[in-house]
Amino acid sequence: MHSVLSGLEKAFLPFPDTRVFKEGRVEKVELSLAKKVQLCADRAISIFACLLLLPPAALYSAIEYLIRPIPEELPLPAPIDLIEDLAAAYPEVHGFAQSLFQDEGLGTYASPTELEGECNWNRWLSADHIEGGATDYRRFFVRILSNPKPFVELLKVMGVNAHRFSLEWSVLEPRKGEIDLAAVELYKNFLHELKEAGIEPWGTLHHFVQPEGAEEAGGFLSDEIRDHFVDHSLKMMELFPEITHWMTFNETGGYAMQSQIRGVYPPGVSGNLANAGLLIRNLLAAHSMIYLQAKEKYGDNVQIGITHQWLKFLPLEGNLLERLICYTMSKITHTSILNFFRTGRFEYEIPGQANIRFEIPEAEFLGHRRCLDFIAPQFYGFPRIKAGWNGGHPYPGYQVKNWTFWKFGFSFGSSCRPGGQMQAFGPMIDPGSLRDCLKEASQLAPIAITETGADAMVQEHGASGDHNFTLNEEAQKTYFFAIAPILKEYKEKIIAIFIWTLIRGQLEWDRGDTPALGLVPVQVDADRNIVGHQMTPSALLVQKIYQEKMRQMAARELVA
Repeated sequence: MHSVLSGLEKAFLPFPDTRVFKEGRVEKVELSLAKKVQLCADRAISIFACLLLLPPAALYSAIEYLIRPIPEELPLPAPIDLIEDLAAAYPEVHGFAQSLFQDEGLGTYASPTELEGECNWNRWLSADHIEGGATDYRRFFVRILSNPKPFVELLKVMGVNAHRFSLEWSVLEPRKGEIDLAAVELYKNFLHELKEAGIEPWGTLHHFVQPEGAEEAGGFLSDEIRDHFVDHSLKMMELFPEITHWMTFNETGGYAMQSQIRGVYPPGVSGNLANAGLLIRNLLAAHSMIYLQAKEKYGDNVQIGITHQWLKFLPLEGNLLERLICYTMSKITHTSILNFFRTGRFEYEIPGQANIRFEIPEAEFLGHRRCLDFIAPQFYGFPRIKAGWNGGHPYPGYQVKNWTFWKFGFSFGSSCRPGGQMQAFGPMIDPGSLRDCLKEASQLAPIAITETGADAMVQEHGASGDHNFTLNEEAQKTYFFAIAPILKEYKEKIIAIFIWTLIRGQLEWDRGDTPALGLVPVQVDADRNIVGHQMTPSALLVQKIYQEKMRQMAARELVA
């Protein structure tokens, strides 16, 4: 059935919109009239053949669904309980990840650190776009850049030796070609404090946020903005040689999904699948340009990767509707991007809407290490899509739609089976799927896990509705135990891990502070300086793991 539907899908694609990478430039490939005529003829034959095969394929698929066993969740490896063994499973480079926009509101009126630049989220801070009905968005943001010592001290308390953060384009370059030296000086001071504390900085160049002017000019749908960002990124590497590990973009597929399909990030476009493909293509092209130009200028003095949320959608029960939905959603958020880093070819195909391609010649692509010094998976579990009858029992999950009448009903959304736990963040708590994520990532490059974690706001199976999530500290804590055996399996491939995130209560984008992914609630004074903190069960566990890891590393150095 999948082969027949795939053939029909390709037959109804628009003509390909192809860009190729040649000598560091992105060029458009024009399709001749003769090639268009040939494509039309081939597609007509394909449609005829697929329609003949569709009835028997559909019958076979229906029978297969009726007799299939319900897919089992992958079992977790044997648990690791001792702190010494947990620490041994975690990589030597370890810390937390943060977005300085999310923690500090840089580029908005609500930030405690006043700088000239204005970001595209400044106008987005309203009840129309942020859950929770907040009116004073200052409550999400604490002072870090203009007073980094308390924050860095908290990192030291947690036992980290590396920290991932964002360099906010909107404040560092508020207008094209104009660097704000005041912002540079604040970042320099932050880097100095990290280095003095023995904490290695890892920088993210674009973390869902850009200058308002860049947004108004079309954002990354514009080739001009793409090329501008490439220049900006190389300038940042020049200004901040303290940073050796760089990530170009945060979650290209997730960014396209949220900004062009769901419409919950600026510019708030909904349902435009073609725009999502164009956006991803320009992000991948910009990444490739940054990689090649930075390598030519700095060689291996800089290490460059890209973060990718391993957002594979999986069917909960395996019916045809679930499989079709998961196939399409995964193609947008995961498959097309993963295939680019496997092959150098980005192919984004949506019947009737998009046939968007980007290619790097194979010799150039492989000769430049797939444009990756490391791949940076971001993992929170795979969403399991429920789309089918529910027997009158509502399914849990954020924005899951349940229609029930007596013993009948239908449910749709990201959910779980009985015994599972749903995160307010979106997917179910699913540490076992990290093995699948790392298996795929290990085929590309060394792995730096730049985000992982679990939400402490949890909904048990049997509850439904967006207001039935409750704080469950043990569920979050258990996640860090559960992933340790999988980290151990891939120990030789993993060069770093960064947990998302340190501070609880930061702005989780459109979700406000509904999720509780952060580990440490902080107390602030009237100027929003960090003056205290409390340790959750998860924070205490991670602190023990990280501190023990540092002890083990120091002991090995002493022996050596």
